[in-house]
Amino acid sequence: MKPTLFVAILFVFVIVLPTSCKKDGPKEVFADNPNLRCLVVCKDNKIMEQHYYLGTDSNTVHDVRSVTKSVLATLTGIAIDKGFIPSEDTKIGNYLRAYVSPIDSARANIKIRDVLSMSSGLAGNELLNMNEYNTWYNASNQLVYALNEQLINEPGQVFNYNSGVCHFMSAIITKTSGMSTLDFARQYLFTPLTITDRYWQTDKQGFYNGGAGLQLTPYDMIKIGQLYLNKGTYNGVRVVSEDWITKASSFKIATGNAQPFAQNYGYFWWLGSANGLDYSFANGYGGQFIVIVPSIKLIVVATNNWSGVPGATANTQWYSTLNMIINEILPKYK
Repeated sequence: MKPTLFVAILFVFVIVLPTSCKKDGPKEVFADNPNLRCLVVCKDNKIMEQHYYLGTDSNTVHDVRSVTKSVLATLTGIAIDKGFIPSEDTKIGNYLRAYVSPIDSARANIKIRDVLSMSSGLAGNELLNMNEYNTWYNASNQLVYALNEQLINEPGQVFNYNSGVCHFMSAIITKTSGMSTLDFARQYLFTPLTITDRYWQTDKQGFYNGGAGLQLTPYDMIKIGQLYLNKGTYNGVRVVSEDWITKASSFKIATGNAQPFAQNYGYFWWLGSANGLDYSFANGYGGQFIVIVPSIKLIVVATNNWSGVPGATANTQWYSTLNMIINEILPKYK
């Protein structure tokens, strides 16, 4: 399955707010998921509904966990567009040898496209082992830890969800641009999207976390969704090429149904189909989402409280939130 493509029409993206902003949403939604923090629905460039819980509002920043990966995919496209990185066919060893030595040829020959499609061949699957992420993050050197994972598959062949491998792209952007990943994002993504300065977690070497740790507001997340809906433009300005938006949100590898509602994967974007609609989504631990449905020009953003929440609860609220979006909200706006 490939997401439905549509012809982008260039027009100014200005979020149109409703006359009233709901500070709390449907009681049944809150009762089903007490850790839900926000739910925002944008269709045809208009905020149709927005619900905020637990003392949050549209200006509240959220640690969006692995939604960070989808932002990093966008930054990678910008880096390729601007010539900092030749293409996604470039081998990671060309850059990572500046930080880690030695790197054997099998690992050095992994391509950027393999990293972006979660098919590097390296072991360490967070979806099977919830401790994998923390073990990686608490390592003395995150790049070394991820590169030293066992190479269990030929690159480009098998989907394997690994944040440590995603982190390679943050280091590569830093190496090729001469800027930190956050400074690169500020200049080339956040400023054009009118996203003000945001906190982003770093690793022990000072690289910004390529797998998680970026903080965004709900409206920041809507803007990223708009960038993808409008094939790389925002407010009439080209931010990233249409070619890259298409690549990032198109089929690259099957996930083996590693996550519900996500049969396939692009470049750090999950892809699925339900209720007659194709969609892509940025997906964070505990229920952080940017869901994009191009055919009906719909964006749905949700965040949940995940910090200090037991893993089983985080997984439950992740599922309940996405299930609500896919099976209740999308049909409502179809």
